[in-house]
Amino acid sequence: MSDRADTSTSKALAIIESDEPTGPTGPGEPPREPRLTRETIGVIAGAAGVLAVCLIATALVSNGNADSTADRTCLGPEMTVAVAPEAATAVGNILEDAGCGQIEVESAKADQVLAPLALDGDLPDVWIPDSSVWLDRVDPAVEPVTLRASMASSPVVLVSGDGLTRTSYAEAFAEDDLLMGDPQRMMSALGTAVASRGKPQSEAKLEPYAERLASGEEGAAPTDSGRLAELQTVMGGVTATSEQQWSTYAPALKASAPKEGTVVLDYPVLITADASRRNSIAASITSFARVLDSGAADTALTQAGFRTTGAGKPSPNVGAYTRVDSAAVAETASEWSARLRPTRAIAVVDVSGSMAWPTAPDSATTRLQLTQEAASEAVGLLPGVAAIGLWAFSEKTEGTLGADHKVLVPTRQLASKNQRAQLTEEIAGLTARTGGGTSLHDTALAAYQAAVASYDPLASNDVLLFTDGTNDDPDSMDVAELVRQLEAASDPRRPVRVLGIGITADADLGTLQAIADATGGAAYVAERPEDVGTVLREALEQR
Repeated sequence: MSDRADTSTSKALAIIESDEPTGPTGPGEPPREPRLTRETIGVIAGAAGVLAVCLIATALVSNGNADSTADRTCLGPEMTVAVAPEAATAVGNILEDAGCGQIEVESAKADQVLAPLALDGDLPDVWIPDSSVWLDRVDPAVEPVTLRASMASSPVVLVSGDGLTRTSYAEAFAEDDLLMGDPQRMMSALGTAVASRGKPQSEAKLEPYAERLASGEEGAAPTDSGRLAELQTVMGGVTATSEQQWSTYAPALKASAPKEGTVVLDYPVLITADASRRNSIAASITSFARVLDSGAADTALTQAGFRTTGAGKPSPNVGAYTRVDSAAVAETASEWSARLRPTRAIAVVDVSGSMAWPTAPDSATTRLQLTQEAASEAVGLLPGVAAIGLWAFSEKTEGTLGADHKVLVPTRQLASKNQRAQLTEEIAGLTARTGGGTSLHDTALAAYQAAVASYDPLASNDVLLFTDGTNDDPDSMDVAELVRQLEAASDPRRPVRVLGIGITADADLGTLQAIADATGGAAYVAERPEDVGTVLREALEQR
């Protein structure tokens, strides 16, 4: 296995063109030649315009050696580059040394870029995450253009604090004090999860980690550097980190590449600016690519603990390694993302007059009380990473709502300060709000539109619609119009499900089902009082 990074550069919107095949180079191969040639100028012209071409041509003619950047001007307008935190300082220093003051480097975790990437939000011009695997977590609104398949690399290694070398994950799983991060966000932890697949004892070892991560418990997923610090403090334990993190924070500890194969951080360089923006910053993108192709960049990244082409091996390092099957990595990442995907939901509760009726002729418990009990139980049991909001609705010309619906608690993570307490208090207070008819149609549409507008691409987004009746607001739309407007408000990039929960057999299952069908959701009816909690749990478990 090569320990060198793949540095191939794609055409990148005809801005950067590689004259070499994509793929890793071997340890004994010489550094690649610069990929920017005078022939590239003609290609750039179509994408960047005459001014950018002239600027780039001047730079190329003045010095044709891409490895000698010190005496050259870094051309182009201002642009931003978001870089994985552990590599941000090194990239910033490389650009500063090359005179690229117009290129601003920001430290960014993958989630900070993935969310706007999925929603066509505010993005950096270029993004260098620690792994290309994270792109599979979302469906980008605009597909990034790969400028380089890999700026640098770093294999995941096993590190022990007791002075003994662990050469396999089997040895690591045998330890009582195995430490792990978050497989959704840390490649080191994902490597451990990959190694556990198909091994019941190893998978069982990871269950406590999955539960803590799902709970949103503070400190449940310590960083690589945090786990390494713990190993050094207690002089014991085993964890998996990137080789770069080990060489930076704990080089005195024993480390080894697992013999079963390892996950490799590959640091792809992705143009995330849209087509128009790419054209306007073409000269800066070209300058940036040229600097990354330089021997100076290789040297700086190697000194920072990464593996690159042309600058030797980082010291210390674990030597040769075997890369684990990429399909297994992708499948494991998908499994853990689905497993730990948090809930984001608006609970929309009917407080019309009929919700104050008893659940049965001989019962002292009202329909609303059963709903309150089930909702309170969910608020207590859902993990801290879940985000829940609360609305109430009824059709009233006068009263406490003053409208068809009212937002009682904004949608926030349960781990947020006082969120659980506020939800619990407002759920308990719903009893005092009952009265009037059921404004089901208008409220269902409003809640759906609000959920689409506040969509979180890294969560499961739902509207939980509790009602015991049918729409009796004379001023509202009919079911056909409601379905039409729900479909018009839908956004395939922001999928939100409405989960209708009918309270008793009086609920309008037909309308709930129509709403569910229009939004990819589901409809349930709790015909017996004792079924309300069960139905809610079943709805929340649907992913």
